[in-house]
Amino acid sequence: MAHGKRKQSVTLLDELMDAPWLLIFVAGVVVFILLVWILPDLAPGNIILNSIFQGVAAVAWVVFGIFFLFCAVFFAMSASSGSNRPALKSGGGDTGGGTAYKRRPPEPPTAVPQAPLETTVAAGPPPVEPDPAPPETAVAASPPVEPNPAVERDEPEQAQEIDAAWSEHAAEMDAKPTAWSIDVIHDIEWKRFEDLCQKFYETSGIRSETTALGPDGGIDILLYQDDTGKPTAIVQCRAWGEHLVGVRPIRELLGVMTHEKIGKAFFMTSGHFANDAKMLASSNRITLIDGDMLLIMIRRLPAAAQKGLLEFATEGDYMTPTCPSCGIKMKHAAGKSGNPDFWACHNYPRCRQKFAMRQEAPQEVLNH
Repeated sequence: MAHGKRKQSVTLLDELMDAPWLLIFVAGVVVFILLVWILPDLAPGNIILNSIFQGVAAVAWVVFGIFFLFCAVFFAMSASSGSNRPALKSGGGDTGGGTAYKRRPPEPPTAVPQAPLETTVAAGPPPVEPDPAPPETAVAASPPVEPNPAVERDEPEQAQEIDAAWSEHAAEMDAKPTAWSIDVIHDIEWKRFEDLCQKFYETSGIRSETTALGPDGGIDILLYQDDTGKPTAIVQCRAWGEHLVGVRPIRELLGVMTHEKIGKAFFMTSGHFANDAKMLASSNRITLIDGDMLLIMIRRLPAAAQKGLLEFATEGDYMTPTCPSCGIKMKHAAGKSGNPDFWACHNYPRCRQKFAMRQEAPQEVLNH
């Protein structure tokens, strides 16, 4: 055919590709020897040429490295092209060298029906056969996903517990208080109580910052009353309803003051303080603020500030305690074996935080 006799232009790159990599390596060695040992001895009496030849000899390693790099590249390309040749020979293409689409020998005209279109199709690749398996068989091949019985059992129980927790406070949440009272302070959960105390200082014009999440940390709020950038006082908050705060939390706060080298602290609670707690605080620059004192301090603020604090304190669900680890509202869990109900985290058993329900015991002293 005509295209079989067409000449192809051979470029220098094609010649280098066909050249053996060993030849390139030998050429590099020869050039290196020429630059290092032969060229410097050609003109020993000529200072200029000798200096040039010595400079060329100094970079002979660089030239040899370039030859070595070309040698490695052409060796890799030669190995790659050599590995692809068998695949090309067996792959079959439009040149007629393959076996997959090899044309059949012509048959006599009498044996072949006059259907040019069908003959052309038959000469191409074989058509893809449809899957003989019916749709029912394909569907049955994958096992059906069975529902998890544990999930089905847990979801109704969780829904009942959540509904019970919400129904307990539904009436209080619908009827928001319109004025500050000691009952409002007693009903606020521990995290909202901390935020309320920090908001009170902020409203009073004192710069303050809350610390990491947790109801029993040594420091809940940092107060800054000068321009040094260091806290001048620390605040510990405990929302325990009407319970009495004993001496142990005051002693722990005193230890934090000593460790942080801060000489002033405030202990704020929604309940009251025991006498021994008051004695220890009075001799160590710790100001005790119980629920009644906090109510008086809030009522001394302007009416607009009081309203803003009340809306902040009673926004959303302000009675259900917050999990100190996860920062989400807890759920009402029923006690077993005669034990009282308690608050548990929704992430149980990954999170095992729990709080006891508040009991009507105003004279009970809490030291934990």
